[in-house]
Amino acid sequence: MTFMKQNYHEVLDIVEKSTEELLHELQKAEDVFEFTKENKEEMEVISLTEQLEQLLKKYQKQKKDVIRDAGMDTTYGYQIFDGRKKPRRDKLIQLAFGFPLTVEEANKMFRAAGVSDLYVRCKRDTICMYCLKQKMTVDECNALLYQAGEETLTQ
Repeated sequence: MTFMKQNYHEVLDIVEKSTEELLHELQKAEDVFEFTKENKEEMEVISLTEQLEQLLKKYQKQKKDVIRDAGMDTTYGYQIFDGRKKPRRDKLIQLAFGFPLTVEEANKMFRAAGVSDLYVRCKRDTICMYCLKQKMTVDECNALLYQAGEETLTQ
């Protein structure tokens, strides 16, 4: 079943409901169990490892290229992809630049890893979001973070 589900998502590139849409439907729902049944696919959370594998396929990239473009130590990067390391949020932001991901894709990856989304009311996050949207490199993002007096992603 997992194989079918992955192929289904890959082939159709499913458009997910936004959180706002789900909240709106929940508010209108008369039966919470019916709501959860109807939205089962929307509530499934995949592991970070599965998420990364899907992103590699979607962007047709190899792990080594993503890790290099993320400005990350090779061994540590492979350990993240293999599920042997639980990365900090900054390492995940670096990976987002390594693909490069959209802000929405990055936030989905963060949720799979159990870390907080990029938040527009946080200056540092806003700079990272801007850089992702502009398809900048991790080094270009670090330069803007440094210019703004914020902690860079890589030391």
